[in-house]
Amino acid sequence: MEKKVLYITYHFPPSKKVGAIRARGFAKYLPEFGWDVTVLTVLLPDYPEKDFNIIETHPPYQKFLPYIFNSKLRKRIKEIKGPLPCFRTRIYSFFRGMIDIPDSRIGWFPFAVSVGDQIIKNNKIQAIVSNFGPATCHIVASDLKRRNPEIFWLADFRDPWTQFRKNSLRTTFEKKLEKKVLENADALSIVSEYLAEKLKENYPQKPVFVIPNGFDPEEMSYDEMSPADYFTITYTGSMHPVVKNPSMLFNALSNLVKKNAITKTDFVLDFYGEGQNWILELALNYGLQDIVKYHGRKQRNEIIHIQRKSQLLLLITQQSSGEEGTLTAKIFEYLAARRPIISIGEKGGEVEKLLKATNAGIHCRTTEEIENFILKTYLEWKNSGIVKYCGIKEEIMKFSHIEMARKFVNILEKKW
Repeated sequence: MEKKVLYITYHFPPSKKVGAIRARGFAKYLPEFGWDVTVLTVLLPDYPEKDFNIIETHPPYQKFLPYIFNSKLRKRIKEIKGPLPCFRTRIYSFFRGMIDIPDSRIGWFPFAVSVGDQIIKNNKIQAIVSNFGPATCHIVASDLKRRNPEIFWLADFRDPWTQFRKNSLRTTFEKKLEKKVLENADALSIVSEYLAEKLKENYPQKPVFVIPNGFDPEEMSYDEMSPADYFTITYTGSMHPVVKNPSMLFNALSNLVKKNAITKTDFVLDFYGEGQNWILELALNYGLQDIVKYHGRKQRNEIIHIQRKSQLLLLITQQSSGEEGTLTAKIFEYLAARRPIISIGEKGGEVEKLLKATNAGIHCRTTEEIENFILKTYLEWKNSGIVKYCGIKEEIMKFSHIEMARKFVNILEKKW
């Protein structure tokens, strides 16, 4: 007999948010283990894939204006499930959303709970999994668990909620809120061992499991790399001038150019992402304007193709508290591309562990380490036209969405 799980997520494809990748992997591969998945989410930005059972609900009111002024989305509002709550509830949700505690999506709470409770009662749901963030997803799940105590609830974290926040009145309040919300959870899961240890410190009475992010094995590249005319390093994703900045890399490249170790005519550093023109100004400061190219945002299928044709894939880790415990979704996308990864940051942490285990790349902490690795791979490319990929397939496949789904199933079926 097929088992049924309600999956609560604010982000799901065609949403471009990072959380949508984990959510899609969950919904796609859990059925292979005998679990029927119903996805509870907000109104999505476009029509979702037909392969999934998705229940869309009204968005928070402070998010409603984009829908009102977009004819395609306005039409879709009429098609979504669930009645609008009473006027008093709407006003309450609006002001809670204005306050933004714990996040700007809290206005979704009454809609999600109302529809979620109907789904549970009408479909004999046996388990709930909620996808953080936003925190509102856990708040919705906690209320549904309170109403349906017989159902197993797994609170899944992609990032910590309050563990690495700076002390403030808001943080104090949210820590109390987090404890209140999670006291109903039967189990907790998070994306790395480091972050799991932090969760265990706060919730010693709860079982805590590690379920890394991953990649869809159907997107994995098996194409042989052909010799290329240019040595290309590619970065795809967001950057930040303060916490995620390529200055150390630019310094290393500037040194190599000055030493005539690399030439500007056959070396390209490509950046793809939204709103990152400042990278070109930074490159100019290092004399790298002929090497560094910024291409803006591209469609996902185009990005995947670009990654596969690169000599190296660039990952820059954030330099903020707790980030050494994070395994960004970007690294799994890179694993699927099967090209060598160069990771840069003062703290290696979980990223460095993964790269060593899979032999998929290297983590560099200093300018000198960056120079040495880039020069080594550049000379390899000069000799053969390609940089050889040495990733260990068996280790890499441990991070596929199939294995991610298997870990979720083991928790839901209490195989621990």
